[in-house]
Amino acid sequence: MMRMTTLSRRRLLRSAAGLGFVSATELINVPEAFGGTRDGDPTAIVIGSGFGGSVAALRLGRAGVRTLVIERGRRHRHHPTEQVFSNERSPRSDMFWFQRVATWPSSPRTEISPVPGLMQVDGQDGITIACGAAVGGGSVVYTGCTVQPPREHFEALWPRAVSYTVLERVYFPRARAMLGARTIPDRIYRSDPFTHSRAFDAQMTKAGYPTTPAPSAFDWAKVQWELDGALRRSATVGESSFGNGNGAKNDMTQTYLPRALETGHVSITELTEVTAVSARRGGGYDLDATLHSPDGRVLGTRRFSCDLLFMAAGSLNTTKLLVKARDTGGLGRLNEHVGANWGTNGDAFALRTSPGPTGTAQAAPCASTAFVHRGFGLPIRVENWYSMSLAGLPINLQFSVAVDHDNRGTWSYDPTTGTVRLTDWSIAKNAPAEDAARAFNQLIIDKGLAGPAPVTAPTAFTAHPVGGCELGKATDMYGRVHGHRGLYVMDSALMPGNVGGANPSLTVLAIAERNMAHIKAHDS
Repeated sequence: MMRMTTLSRRRLLRSAAGLGFVSATELINVPEAFGGTRDGDPTAIVIGSGFGGSVAALRLGRAGVRTLVIERGRRHRHHPTEQVFSNERSPRSDMFWFQRVATWPSSPRTEISPVPGLMQVDGQDGITIACGAAVGGGSVVYTGCTVQPPREHFEALWPRAVSYTVLERVYFPRARAMLGARTIPDRIYRSDPFTHSRAFDAQMTKAGYPTTPAPSAFDWAKVQWELDGALRRSATVGESSFGNGNGAKNDMTQTYLPRALETGHVSITELTEVTAVSARRGGGYDLDATLHSPDGRVLGTRRFSCDLLFMAAGSLNTTKLLVKARDTGGLGRLNEHVGANWGTNGDAFALRTSPGPTGTAQAAPCASTAFVHRGFGLPIRVENWYSMSLAGLPINLQFSVAVDHDNRGTWSYDPTTGTVRLTDWSIAKNAPAEDAARAFNQLIIDKGLAGPAPVTAPTAFTAHPVGGCELGKATDMYGRVHGHRGLYVMDSALMPGNVGGANPSLTVLAIAERNMAHIKAHDS
């Protein structure tokens, strides 16, 4: 049962956390804060501070629940004129999660030091998976595209108990409002860095597939300030995949998380990586964590305890943690659906030339989108994308997400290595989504509106992993995990291997808002 309690030891935590943040070093120096005695433990722990975790933190905090958010990545502070993050053109160590070589499409191969950086790149058989590692999670490194899936495709994939009508009336609007999501103002759309967007829209319209403006989580006022020279240029030169240091993107650190901290019931760690989860005798959960320093050193380990545990480490890492906990006995009552029905959300890229004017840069915000229901094997949402490496070149990058019902993978624990791997994925499972993207791209070329690009698009790559702990199978219809009372999943792991024709962010937020509203009403 959820206990709506006040925060004990609030003064101690505030002195350790500043504005609600607790560093790994401070956790070591203040052992009384979260360890040992039951009255010192938070009532709820949220693992992860991305889209789902931020919703959980805010709603728990507003319900008066003493909550700790545990985040493995760093907290990054925005600055109006100084560079906070690096980018694809000049990769550096703090861009990647414990890698020795920078691995990213369009980036030069660069040897780096293994540190707790901003982006985890996980290579599995047949697919490379990218996901954020920072306070704010994936919201720091996504492109701000805030679109909802079409009703028919959503309803074909999701359980009937998840009402699209309710999402459309209540939770999609709530999430968009929290993000401040709006379509691009015309003055910005007409600016030089969006030349590639206008060219894309013109090609699409002439081909018979007119686009519509895409709601975006970018703060258009700050984008305009970039154009006016009042902010360091970031969004308008194609920075986004490794963050926008001037705060031009309304990520979780500027929306949900500050509101969660304002409740006085929520604290957030950074550089604290949960490595194991287990059920406590008599109820509640223990979590083992490694404490990292920014330079990659291990500062120590720590055990946390709580009554309520919200898994929100993203599809990749929520799934890995739960599969390992089930198969090593820590959460032995998890069912066979944990680890199953994982997918790439149909991510695919294609490139074509863009005859006509070219901008000096390709701005990051996605300005427009079109949904193509039939004719290319799978239904696909087509969006205008960007690349810093294409700045000034007459080449357009197309990104698409396909509605794919069939291609799924399963995560399994290997006791010989102590790791969780994707055991049944192959290059062939990427093919339907990639073939649909290439076929649509070729249609534009065949109509004489573009030409083949002289460079190759990325393949076998996803930044939108979804599934692994499917709603209604691994959990009930609101994210309560079957077999373990007080355990919840609240992130993209809940998706049925595919969102249904949209970038996942808005749907993850809306589903988390829906679930938390129900949990608050029924579990207190």
